Amino acid sequence: MIKETTFEVGKKYKNRMGTYTVLTIDGDVMHISGKMGKDVATTVKLQSRVLENIRREIEDLALLKIKAASPRKKAAVAV
Repeated sequence: MIKETTFEVGKKYKNRMGTYTVLTIDGDVMHISGKMGKDVATTVKLQSRVLENIRREIEDLALLKIKAASPRKKAAVAV
């Protein structure tokens, strides 16, 4: 289940395109501005899902690094 992020006007967040600033929020529609300076209309649900997916990918990567760093156990061979 996607945990919806509480966005705030004037705050900065990240999506796949980079960092953006929330300009306005009206219900589920929000206007954001990124590096290119364009005002883009998007939805709170979509940006929440993007943030959650990025967080999940970061957590998965961290787990993979932990697993890769842990000593491997040798399997017992039946004789």
